[in-house]
Amino acid sequence: MNPRAASAILAARATAWLSRLSGRGASSLPGLVARRIDPLILTRLGQELDWGSVLMTGTNGKTTTAAMVRQMLESLGEVTLSNPAGANLIVGLTAAFVQRRGGRRQDRPRRALLETDEATMPKASRELKPRVITVTNFFRDQLDRYGELSTTVRLVTEGIAFLRPDGMLVLNADDPQVASLGATGRPALYYGVEAEGAMSPQGYDTVDARACPQCNAPLIYETRYYAHLGHYRCPRCSWSRPKPDIAVQRWDRAQQKVWIRVRGEVRAFAWLAPGLYNLYNEVAAVATACALDIPLEVAQASLAKFRPAFGRMEMVMAGRKRLWLALVKNPVGFNQVLAAVAEDADESYAMMVVINDRYADGRDVSWLWDVDFEHWMPRLSPQHWYISGLRAHDMAVRLKYAGLLDGSARVEESIAISLDRALKDVGTDTLYVLPTYTAMLEVRQLLSQRGLVRHFREG
Repeated sequence: MNPRAASAILAARATAWLSRLSGRGASSLPGLVARRIDPLILTRLGQELDWGSVLMTGTNGKTTTAAMVRQMLESLGEVTLSNPAGANLIVGLTAAFVQRRGGRRQDRPRRALLETDEATMPKASRELKPRVITVTNFFRDQLDRYGELSTTVRLVTEGIAFLRPDGMLVLNADDPQVASLGATGRPALYYGVEAEGAMSPQGYDTVDARACPQCNAPLIYETRYYAHLGHYRCPRCSWSRPKPDIAVQRWDRAQQKVWIRVRGEVRAFAWLAPGLYNLYNEVAAVATACALDIPLEVAQASLAKFRPAFGRMEMVMAGRKRLWLALVKNPVGFNQVLAAVAEDADESYAMMVVINDRYADGRDVSWLWDVDFEHWMPRLSPQHWYISGLRAHDMAVRLKYAGLLDGSARVEESIAISLDRALKDVGTDTLYVLPTYTAMLEVRQLLSQRGLVRHFREG
């Protein structure tokens, strides 16, 4: 191996060891160290993979979808390099590589499956030359980082330019902006939902893609499942939703099953994670499995055992208490989580909302005003509201305008104090915890310290 690369790997591993020893458990710092020593380290290590890399990107759902596909690959006995902790910037991807390389060559991963931040796509794709790129959806998210949605689409398009000549795109046909990526001319598998009796959007649902990507005319929707995902066409240029190769035909929440058509054959899959947005994650995972030539029987068996990725409708038992952790990071995602809570909530439960405004969350929290709390508040009946995080008071004001009475919520910026209070108050009932990204990491660290969950590095 190149001496510079070898030094980068040794330094990165030493950094990771010291980080764990200090209790910080930083998932990206080893990658930063490695890249400082050898800027080409990711390219070098990517070239060692026999099969190549899969990059999973999009605004919502990439962590859960990647976790589903990873479980399928592992059920085949395949060692897969991944970043399950969600460190999806370029230093996080690099850290995943430098910490997995080593030992006998036959024990090394033959492929990588990496959740990738949309803004990281050009650099990650240029350095790894992926064999498959899966795109879940595009919603307005962290406007202080990305700006308008067109910027996000442009960044992912730039990444697609570095797809290997024999590579394939896996695209959400129901999202106009994602479907338009098929115009790049690369081979593509499309997935979507074609169920009869579609769920009609409830309340105010943010629609981020109103215009045709080809001619900018207003799109006409025949069916809309949520936000701008649905069946659409352009009245001016006749551009329309591509026919999906893999499509949901129907679902039954009571049976926890979904029927998916895969190239003409309809098969039943388990649907364990609640919410329509998780239905999209599942069909995206099945489509990616097809692109990777994973047998459908393996996909079915894996999804029947799947448990949500950490913080994504993850269920944690605290004695006889049940905690549901559900990441919230943009208006569409927050609305869908509230819909899932309203659908699945027990008779006795409490709600804890934790809002931070660190870089990974997005500094601008004005997006909270685009969440349709006015619609969901009458449909939610928690015994207690707990509001915490760095922007707890902003969240409390938002809920006040949505109809939450003064004194009904317990507002405390300290996440540790708020979580302990909530765990004490809920008794044997259910607590739904809805945090932003860095708040989710803090909540899980607190739960880990209390012995309720394993650290994300431990699975």
